[in-house]
Amino acid sequence: MKKKIGVLVLTSALVAFGIFFTPKDNEFYVKEAVTPLNITLDSGANVDLDGIETFDSFYSERNKTLARRFNMTEDEAFIFGNLAKYWAKNVLEGRRVKPSGTDLIYYKYSYCAKLRNTAFAIENGEPANRHAFEKLLKSIRRAKFVVLDMDSGNYYPVGAPEVRSLNHFLVMRKTHVTKVFGKEKIEPAAPKPSKYNSKLDLGRVRILVSDSTTKLKPDRNCSSDICKEILTNINNAKNSIDIAIYGYSSTPAIENAVKSAIKRGVNVRIVYDTDSKGGNIYPDTFGFVSLVPQNMSDKVSPDAGYTMHNKFYIFDDKTVITGSANLSHTDMSGFNSNSIIVIESEDAARIYKAEFEQMFGGKFHSEKVSNPINQCGDMKFYFSPQDKSITNGVLPLVKSAKKYIYIPAFVITETRLTEELVNAKKRGVDVKIIVDALNASTRHSKHKELRAGGVLVKTENYAGKMHSKSMIVDDEYLIIGSMNFSYSGENRNDENMIVFRKPAAAKFYRDFFLYQWARIPDKWLKFNARAESLDSIGSCEDGIDNDYDGLIDGDDPACKGRI
Repeated sequence: MKKKIGVLVLTSALVAFGIFFTPKDNEFYVKEAVTPLNITLDSGANVDLDGIETFDSFYSERNKTLARRFNMTEDEAFIFGNLAKYWAKNVLEGRRVKPSGTDLIYYKYSYCAKLRNTAFAIENGEPANRHAFEKLLKSIRRAKFVVLDMDSGNYYPVGAPEVRSLNHFLVMRKTHVTKVFGKEKIEPAAPKPSKYNSKLDLGRVRILVSDSTTKLKPDRNCSSDICKEILTNINNAKNSIDIAIYGYSSTPAIENAVKSAIKRGVNVRIVYDTDSKGGNIYPDTFGFVSLVPQNMSDKVSPDAGYTMHNKFYIFDDKTVITGSANLSHTDMSGFNSNSIIVIESEDAARIYKAEFEQMFGGKFHSEKVSNPINQCGDMKFYFSPQDKSITNGVLPLVKSAKKYIYIPAFVITETRLTEELVNAKKRGVDVKIIVDALNASTRHSKHKELRAGGVLVKTENYAGKMHSKSMIVDDEYLIIGSMNFSYSGENRNDENMIVFRKPAAAKFYRDFFLYQWARIPDKWLKFNARAESLDSIGSCEDGIDNDYDGLIDGDDPACKGRI
């Protein structure tokens, strides 16, 4: 009897070992969810899932047949199909999965089981979850939807003849379209100014920006110019890559490039942030840094409760990339507004490497010391907290500004900066600020004080975040980097900031700022757009919890016009 029990225990242990320690050789990243049932893996293989149906995301005879069966219109079937596709993309794209028969397993979850529990799955000729199906159908009939042509920027009613010929489009609620004089108009949400340039090439310096007003859904495909620039430099590195990142969310192209770099002998090192409990804001961070044996976090610091907020890279000790973009799929896809600067300079690389070596050696936050060499040509470099970047870098420019100060900012909470911006406005300087909608809802935001002082402040009203930390002054100076305009940004966090005295750079970013300013209706000079609501275009169809309340898209009451 004891022998049988022993065999049973051993068998159970081996089964458990097989479940939790299965080799990852047969795991792949999802490159694209073409439909909820047709999945393309990074290996190039296509996985077709059988036994379940969904509506098509285009007008089809099949949709007509299903619509008749469920007493729906063809337009409602079209909307269902597109919402199902968006759901699948959000759940699968960029995730590591393991094919298992006619299913995909990600983490410990069955994708097919998850799909069956939604409103989208049809099984044996009937909705797999009848309650969810009827609830969504009722919501669709009540909300009404339109189609945004991503190529032209035009909106069309669902069912319009033009919709059938569109190649790149987004289905969204009609309530997200601008209201003019109380009447809904099918047109872009704001006046469309002349096109802007997303890149500035100054030879050995390049600046790249991303526009959240046109990218209404994130992806994990490294689809932005910013991501492609970082990816190219990883792939071209020959000797060394030093990376300082706040965190990481799955962007397979970046992850595969780092693996490839290590495999070809490049010396890769990473420093990253951990919070006071040893966690990170992005769940994929620890899997990413585990690929790089040479890694260090600020958990070793007595100030571990503060943030290692840098986002910079040093390639082969001769090229630096830095800016506001996190190594997250929302930033790397261009969903959030960001900016980076690429500097091909051994002198700049040495300055950044000195900062990196302090952190890699275990010194973060208040333990770091200033570098006496902090200038390279037209650029002056500041590192927080040791260099007091706002005091020494930002405030002098604001105080001396004569024509204008334009600020695209994730947040402004610093008191002295607020006061000096109001003073600048009073002496006749044109001061315009765009702030992120979610941060404008916090009690520490200074946008109310700025508005009260006569400064023009708009809250952005798009799904993606205004994540830049930049300032443009008088067609002469550009501030760019990772530091938010806050007390913590100057005095606690590990940050970097560049003051670039270059008229061409300032004018380039000025034009981009004014483009974004024109894309945001003047209504938001007075009111505050809610981050996930009918206020913010695309925020109720992007698959993202934009206001971090645990409710996504249609589950958020603000997306139903109830609050």
